[in-house]
Amino acid sequence: MFKRRQLLGLIMIILFLFVCLLGCTRREGPPQVSPTPASPTKETPKEKGVIRIGWIGVLTGDAAYYGEMVKYGTELAVDEINTAGGIRGKKIEVIYDNDQLDPKKGVSIITKLITIDKVPLVIQGTGSSVMLACAPIAEKHKVVYISPTCSNDKIKDAGNYIFRNWPSDNYQGKVVADFAFRELGLKKAAILFINNDYGAGLKNVFSRQFKNLGGKVLAVEGFDQGATDFRAQLAKIKNSGAGVVFLSSQYKEGALILKQTKEIGLKVKFVAPEGCFAPELIKLSGGAAEGVYVVNMHWAPDSDDPIVKDFVTKFKKKFKKDPEVYAATAYDCMKIVGKALEMDGETGEGLKDALYKIKDFQGVTGSTTFDVYGEVTKKYDVYVVKNGKFTLFEEE
Repeated sequence: MFKRRQLLGLIMIILFLFVCLLGCTRREGPPQVSPTPASPTKETPKEKGVIRIGWIGVLTGDAAYYGEMVKYGTELAVDEINTAGGIRGKKIEVIYDNDQLDPKKGVSIITKLITIDKVPLVIQGTGSSVMLACAPIAEKHKVVYISPTCSNDKIKDAGNYIFRNWPSDNYQGKVVADFAFRELGLKKAAILFINNDYGAGLKNVFSRQFKNLGGKVLAVEGFDQGATDFRAQLAKIKNSGAGVVFLSSQYKEGALILKQTKEIGLKVKFVAPEGCFAPELIKLSGGAAEGVYVVNMHWAPDSDDPIVKDFVTKFKKKFKKDPEVYAATAYDCMKIVGKALEMDGETGEGLKDALYKIKDFQGVTGSTTFDVYGEVTKKYDVYVVKNGKFTLFEEE
């Protein structure tokens, strides 16, 4: 009797296991087809074949001239890439935003571009201070961050995803110091600098190099961005006995400084970096910019090089004005980005690897190769304001 009960129990267990196995087999069958939605969903830009990248720069205020030129150069390059078929059939779409040269605004913008717009690359149009503030965010999220104009030397060590096709102030400051000491033959200098990363960085390099050459820096005076009265600083420079002033500034403040220099009767030579290389410097100075020396990255818009001639012709046709060097470097920057997109896809890491692989890219500003720091080597020229125009120093 006991054995019969055992046998019956065993049979019931086997039946129970069989039923469970049958149920599991049914759950692993073909997935249920989702109901068809009442109306088709709208495609996202990515589904339509669009590659989005970000662009941050100054588009309003005193320094808008720089941002405008950089934006124009970027737009022209994007138009050409898209007209030629885009990147593997996808169009490039640039999300432009205005940082007003404010690092806090820049941080807010790049955070939005990376976390919401999901861009793999951001172009920093202008502003070393903004780029230095934003670089850690780009590096953390493995998003390429590249600039056609930012020059502060600290950018070199900002990270593996940080690039620029404009040379470092470490080189530019030396060029200016060498010119003042050797070419002008002036051994006593003063420095008047805008108190931001751009101005302070150049101030430090110029001072170090000028002293290394055997010169003396007799006065160092700073001023805030947007300042309008520089008479106190100029009075100290006048009393120092300096024969040359390194004006580490941007064009608006630079023009006011030159006007006030003339007003107080200070007779010195002025040498300045590319921040003062703008037609507005001459216009706003009321003639006081005559004879000022300004260093700028090499750019020959009158070159017979077919690449340069084509760029200048197209730029004038589209924007009804002559391109400045900032537009030229921005154009090259965007063309380099386009090449990187073609090489290694659309991720931040892929773009980073592609940029490091690019060698001797031939653009309107010459050859571009990124070193292990994402840096480039470019030539600088010296200009002098003569008869109301920037003229190559060699052509005086």
